[in-house]
Amino acid sequence: MKKVYLFDIDGTLTPPRQKMDPDFARIFLQFARDNIVYLSTGSDRPKALEQVGWAVFNACRGVFTCCGNEFWEGEKLVYEREFYPGIRLVNFLKDCVEKSNFPVKTGRHLEYRKGMLNFSVVGRNATQEQRARYAEWDARKHEREEIAYTILAEQDHFGKIDVSIGGEISIDIYPVGRDKSQSVKTARQLHSLPIVFVGDKMIPNGNDFPAMKALGEGDLACEVSNWQQTKLLIESGLE
Repeated sequence: MKKVYLFDIDGTLTPPRQKMDPDFARIFLQFARDNIVYLSTGSDRPKALEQVGWAVFNACRGVFTCCGNEFWEGEKLVYEREFYPGIRLVNFLKDCVEKSNFPVKTGRHLEYRKGMLNFSVVGRNATQEQRARYAEWDARKHEREEIAYTILAEQDHFGKIDVSIGGEISIDIYPVGRDKSQSVKTARQLHSLPIVFVGDKMIPNGNDFPAMKALGEGDLACEVSNWQQTKLLIESGLE
C-alpha cells in the first residue's frame, strides 16, 4: 500500500545546520522520486535549501518550512502564516540571554520566521564548535527546557503561545497549533493514505512531538537519533 512520507531535516536528514552527506543525498533523492515525500522543518526555506540542496528540495512533493507556517511546492509558495510576538515576550527572551551562565553570546539571538520566533541563547552567529559547546552544556543544565517551561507557565503574561525545542541550540515559539502538526494535517488533506513521519525530536517539547501527536490510526512515527539511522531505515525498506 502506498504511503506518504514526512521527514524532518535537522538531525534526521542532516547533522544540525549542516548539509546532507552526498551519498545519502543520492539515496534520498531516488527515494523521493519513487515515493510521496514531504519535508517538515523549523528552518526557513533558504536554510532548508542550503542543507538539502535544490535536487532533493524539488524532488519532494512539498516542503513545510518554519514549523509548517510556510508550505512550498518547488518554487511555488502555497500558503504562509504570520506571527507577531508581543513586547513582553521579546523582553523576557532578551533577559534570558543576559542572565544565562553560558559564557559565549554571539548575536542574532532572536530570529523572526514566518509564523514563528526562533530563540537561541548562544546566538545563530555561533560557529559549529560553539554550537556543540552549547549543546553539551545545555544537555547538563537544561536551560532551554527551563525557558520553555517558564513561557508555557506564563500564558496570561505572554499570550496563547506554544514552545518546542529543536536542533542543538534553540527553541521555537509560535501560536498554539502553529507547529509541525500542520504538516501532518495538510498531507492528510492532500492524500488519503497512511502517513509515516520520521524525526529526531519526538520527546515532549521537542519540535517533532506535535507532528507525532497528530498522526492517526494506521500512521507511523519513526524516531531517529541522526541521519545515519534514517539512511538505514530507507535502505532497509522503510514501511
